[in-house]
Amino acid sequence: MEHLSKKIKQLREEQGVSPEKLAEEVGFAKSTVWAYESGKKQVSVSHLMRLADYFGVSIDNMLDREERSIDLDLQSLKDFNDYNLLLDDKPLNRDEIAEAASYIKVKRRMGNFGAATS
Repeated sequence: MEHLSKKIKQLREEQGVSPEKLAEEVGFAKSTVWAYESGKKQVSVSHLMRLADYFGVSIDNMLDREERSIDLDLQSLKDFNDYNLLLDDKPLNRDEIAEAASYIKVKRRMGNFGAATS
């Protein structure tokens, strides 16, 4: 929790915003911002989301967590069983994911080939 307190203060100061202005902008009491920055109060999930949105960062960034990545294995897309990937609000099926990944691979190869011969 101490790290999050420092992160909130750091982001606020980087944006040149006073604790009072931050409280006003996100709809918190001034005492709440002070309590979060001093580590006296635990940040609620809803407040964490509002702060992340206000500062334009991810919640993982606020918590100083590494972003997770998935390496696409076109032979086995089992890693995607835990995710619902959408495009235009419609779920992607395994064939569509594989096709998109293959397209990207070919495009990268062609881009790298063109850069090497230029």
